[in-house]
Amino acid sequence: MWYRLKLLLSDPSKNLWVHPTLGAIFAILFSLLASVGNYLLPEHYVPHISAETLSSLLDIIASSMLAVTTFSLSIMVSALASTSNTATPRARLLIIEDDYTRIAIASFISAFIYSVIAKIALGLKYYGTEGRFLLFLSTIIVLLYLIYTLIRWVQTISGLGSLNDALSKIENKSRTSLSIYRAQPDLGAKHSKPILDTRWHIYSQKTGYICNLNLEEIQKVATKYQCHIHICVLAGKFIEPRAKIFAVYPKESFSDHEFEKIESELDPCAVIGLNRTYEQDPRFGLLVMSEVAQRALSPAVNDPATAINVLNALTRLLVDTHAKDKHEFPEYDLLSIEKLDMEDLIRPVFSPISRDSIANLEIGIRLIKTLAIISRHAPEIQIRQYASKEAADCYHRSKAGLSYAPDRDYLKHEFEQSFKN
Repeated sequence: MWYRLKLLLSDPSKNLWVHPTLGAIFAILFSLLASVGNYLLPEHYVPHISAETLSSLLDIIASSMLAVTTFSLSIMVSALASTSNTATPRARLLIIEDDYTRIAIASFISAFIYSVIAKIALGLKYYGTEGRFLLFLSTIIVLLYLIYTLIRWVQTISGLGSLNDALSKIENKSRTSLSIYRAQPDLGAKHSKPILDTRWHIYSQKTGYICNLNLEEIQKVATKYQCHIHICVLAGKFIEPRAKIFAVYPKESFSDHEFEKIESELDPCAVIGLNRTYEQDPRFGLLVMSEVAQRALSPAVNDPATAINVLNALTRLLVDTHAKDKHEFPEYDLLSIEKLDMEDLIRPVFSPISRDSIANLEIGIRLIKTLAIISRHAPEIQIRQYASKEAADCYHRSKAGLSYAPDRDYLKHEFEQSFKN
């Protein structure tokens, strides 16, 4: 339950309320705690701040923050729509996830609540002379923070929702998941996959994507029941009802009743959802990047420069992304997991781009050069091999789509030059 709650709170589509809620609680406490000055500060040591002065300051904050909050929310909605239209709908969550945007909106809402609560307390004569002085100081602090936040917010909204901003966010998210994968291709499951099959299988109950696998909890179950558990699916796989999720290999035979208990404990460990997620799925970010290129190459958009930018980003991801420190991650000695087919990092990503640019000589050449770089410099041997194979497929596909003979000759020349070594 706690793991699912953690996933829920980390899901940007469902936790947008968290920052404003925490900010609102802090704002209420911050506005009311000024009353401690009535007990801690001697009256003759503090200057007299009139209630009218404070009321004017709080009026300014309340009226301006309400307008700024409404404006900021409209900007965010526009940015989400723009990202869906210019990049891909799969990038919307990355806009929602943007820390600067979330903190700015939460700050504006919190400042509005702070000013309203403080003004009500001021009208009720909740503060004495010392309390009004502390309230004045806290209001000045709030104003300075709002000035800083507004300046940073102006910088943020200047690019929020733009195509370049979306590409940057997709690339950064993809790099994080790919670096984790390269550090732990097996997610920490260190046991070798059993050769023999077992009759103890746990199946899915519904259709959807595997969003997350809780290996820590699966390891606890394996330790508790003295068994080895093989995870039959990877995050990102679309499964149907009765699809095999876990295979259980007991060290000693156990009863059907014991297996039912294992099944009930393992069932929540594979989170099934409507959409794929980035965290444990290194393929998803690359596929989202590919979607951006495909949209750019559509006849309605016809923006080959964006497709080239995507290919450059894919090159950086597959060549320059380094594995994170392996010591940062736990290991699970009673678990094994299916291996990721490295071809899934190449063919589903580049083939659609090649297909949609079949008559575009420039994109065809850039595809070949991109895959040539990956075939020489990618850390994994399998990726280098699949990149070479995909480059040949892209060459033949592009050649078949070019009607002008000199274009075909030029494409052949570039292909031979890229792979001459």
